[in-house]
Amino acid sequence: MKNYFLMLIIATSFLSCQRENPEFLGGSLNDQFGELVVLEPFSSNTANFNFSIVSPRFFEAQWSKNLNWNLSIRATQTGATKTFNGYSNKLDIDNTSWDGSADDFPSFMKDDLCQATLTLSDSDTIIELTTSVNVSEIKNPQEGLKVVADFEDGLPVNSLPFVQPGAELTVTEDLAAVGSHYLHLGGYVPYDYLLTSIKIPVQDMEIFSVTSPLLLYFNMATIGGIVGEVPTNQFIKIIIREDDGTNLSNGERYSMEINPVNWDTWHLFTLPYSDFVLESAPVNNLREPGKINQIEIMCLSCPAESAPDGPTCPENTDLNVKTDIDFIAFTENESYKP
Repeated sequence: MKNYFLMLIIATSFLSCQRENPEFLGGSLNDQFGELVVLEPFSSNTANFNFSIVSPRFFEAQWSKNLNWNLSIRATQTGATKTFNGYSNKLDIDNTSWDGSADDFPSFMKDDLCQATLTLSDSDTIIELTTSVNVSEIKNPQEGLKVVADFEDGLPVNSLPFVQPGAELTVTEDLAAVGSHYLHLGGYVPYDYLLTSIKIPVQDMEIFSVTSPLLLYFNMATIGGIVGEVPTNQFIKIIIREDDGTNLSNGERYSMEINPVNWDTWHLFTLPYSDFVLESAPVNNLREPGKINQIEIMCLSCPAESAPDGPTCPENTDLNVKTDIDFIAFTENESYKP
């Protein structure tokens, strides 16, 4: 009799758990075997997204079961993209609230017409739904942002370009990372690693005088070319100079390489200043953000024929280098959000 009551208690507890936690065995029967049906259409809460004001901007939809979904937003003019992913049975302000940022460069621009595509997928069904939104205003500048160069009005004032014969350094109007202009760096120089470079003055960095180098981020958009059409070992070197009470040529220099630059879409390169490496004679080796007064960007590649101080790469014969850049900026506390 005691065993009978014990078994009854266990059975009752088991059934109770089933009722209170219907998914404890791996998800509800509806989520596993139910038909996928769209219950509320896919739409945005407004046709025009104004990211310059505080206002909710999100997408809505509902379907019949919990599943993995993907929402992709793409601008038809700039090619900017934003994606959301989740596991649920609906879209709402909690899982698709958008602040106007992109996944990476290029950034969304004013009057971008965007197509949003929602993909729902379960074990045997895939449903794609689309809608359109317009970016009426872009997001406000990020807090703690200082733009050094965006090339919209040409080269920054008092810049110092250097161009080897056969190399190219030109402000180009095309599909930029931000806006409509970027700086093309490249060309064909088979006799030296350095093709071209530009020194850009940096002013008013005193605003970061008390900022730790751990919290000051260097940001830049970069793009290479199609693999096979550009050298696989093309790269960019970044030099940041500080004013340490000496002349510019004798101040501390901190450097970092982006090596290789082997992608053919715009990407954000971002790194805290603390990660840059001292390459000059030290003055104090402190990496002081408030004393930064110049940035130099160098375009380099292994030369095909001869080199004054390194090996050669015959496989680079007749391959033009392309290491384009755009939107050089510093941010405080976090990386730039395209």
